[in-house]
Amino acid sequence: MNRIGPAAGAAAGILLAATVVPAVGGAYWTNVAILTLLWVYVCTAWNVVGGFAGQMSFGNAAFFGIGAYTSTYLAAQTGLSPWLGMGLGGVLAAGAALMVGYISFRWGVSHLVFALVTLAFDFALLYVVSGVGALGGVNGLFVTDQTLPLWLGRLEGRIGHLVLLAALTSALLLLVGWLHGSRLGFFWRAVRENEQAAAAAGINVLRVKQSAFALSAGATALAGSFYAQYVGFIDPESVFGIDLAIQMVLFTIVGGNGTLVGPVLGPALLVPLGEVLRTHLGGRFAAGVHHLVYGLALIAILLLLPEGLAGLAGRLRRRRRAAEPAARREAASEPPAAAKAPRRTAGGPLLTVVSVSKRFGGLEALRGVSLSVAEGEIFGVIGPNGAGKTTLFAILSGFLSPSDGCVLLEGRRIEGRPPHEVCKLGVARTFQITQTFPRFSVAETVLTAALTRHREPAARRLAERVLDRVGLRARREARAASLTLAEQRRLEIAKALATEPRVLLLDEVMAGLTPVEMDDAIRLIGGLREEGMTVIVIEHVIRAVMRLCDRVLVLDAGEVVGLGSPAEVARDPRVIEAYLGTPSGEPHRSAAVAAGEGPSSAAARRRER
Repeated sequence: MNRIGPAAGAAAGILLAATVVPAVGGAYWTNVAILTLLWVYVCTAWNVVGGFAGQMSFGNAAFFGIGAYTSTYLAAQTGLSPWLGMGLGGVLAAGAALMVGYISFRWGVSHLVFALVTLAFDFALLYVVSGVGALGGVNGLFVTDQTLPLWLGRLEGRIGHLVLLAALTSALLLLVGWLHGSRLGFFWRAVRENEQAAAAAGINVLRVKQSAFALSAGATALAGSFYAQYVGFIDPESVFGIDLAIQMVLFTIVGGNGTLVGPVLGPALLVPLGEVLRTHLGGRFAAGVHHLVYGLALIAILLLLPEGLAGLAGRLRRRRRAAEPAARREAASEPPAAAKAPRRTAGGPLLTVVSVSKRFGGLEALRGVSLSVAEGEIFGVIGPNGAGKTTLFAILSGFLSPSDGCVLLEGRRIEGRPPHEVCKLGVARTFQITQTFPRFSVAETVLTAALTRHREPAARRLAERVLDRVGLRARREARAASLTLAEQRRLEIAKALATEPRVLLLDEVMAGLTPVEMDDAIRLIGGLREEGMTVIVIEHVIRAVMRLCDRVLVLDAGEVVGLGSPAEVARDPRVIEAYLGTPSGEPHRSAAVAAGEGPSSAAARRRER
């Protein structure tokens, strides 16, 4: 599962460069190499939260400054080795990230608000430190000379700093590369792709974001400590400045945000180029020419290569996959085989809903809804648009809390629990509008869900079985975003099945499908029931409801207006009037329900009359 190859290759290149540059480039190019590696390091650290977890932090300069000031102040006041102070600075920065992250992530703020919160935190530290006399105020601090052994005191000379920084950067690249392919790395990237889908798959979104932010902050603080020891002097503007925060983001995006080698490619191209322009052009214009180059490079990348320099290789791979033989693509679309196991009879109550209501201000979306679903049953929920069906599913799966009432899973109350806990208790769901991980492959999508239940390789075996079950094995390497609608519906079912649910909630999985694709979906869902799965379906395709469901609940304006077998519901005058909108006094059209008419077709017939 771990794909550490790109990170290992980059680390090897860095160590080689640290050996070659001093020998052939002299002091100037050694200094440029140190600055370049410093940016590679901080961009790699930023990429954990901004690239892998998808949380755009504009405040990582705050953690850089925390590391720089912690080690420098402790060395000056207590004589503590700056390299020991480096570790303490990392701990303090990680703690600060957990605090800032919790405030943002717990409240569920948007990515834009999170970026502004981190930026505000950086500005706050900048002004606070500038006003503290013990920290040097706006004048800053000088690094204290120490008469300690080499590895406890300050390094002397550029070569020693270059070797140490190359070792630190290589170690961080290897760590991040290992984490990228680990269980945690899959969760980071799932949250980046789609937080709602990640939560529905059983991923604790808050904890995953916090882990990425804390690791990024701690690593960034180590770079701040190193920078202080290298330059020998720090002030608030140099370590908390907005330029530092923006360039972390800029260099990473140019190289390839969210990739393993992007944080290496961006600084490796832009930092030496900027240093050369600033040094050799001369004059007043040279002071800012490198910033102009950085801005133009960012514009060009955003317009021409949205995935950055590292995305070129991925683009070539996708082109090769697009040229696969037509026969292979046709095989990939084969419908899932029907289950051959004998049908299991429904058991006792598994999921019970007791007098559930949900109010949004003055709107009452659900009003006193009660139902009970037996183990092994396929239970249908139908009703016109706006009846409260999806609201009911959101409550059952933890995305909403009821205003009144309770939800019991085998007698255990689950209402109000977060979605990842509800999923782990055994309730998985799909969405009316498919929610997948667009940049994941089909296999990665299902594997990510399986990892919430099992460690690798058990999760991989489960994922392969599920792919076979839904008929997507031949499409396992395709990107989720490239699938047809029918395949995306199957993929979402597969993602839910990989969490090994006891109750599967299917929200209009046949919407937009052709008649042939609907038949395939009916076979798939029917096969799940044959295997003992308890399924609750929201569906407007009445033909499917009549063929699949043991019982059907009918909602209208948030209230239950019918409950019984499909045949009983089809004959119920209240259901016909609510669902088909038959005016009072007209003959009841139970035949329309049995024939598979939904609300839209019935409304069309009334308009024709």
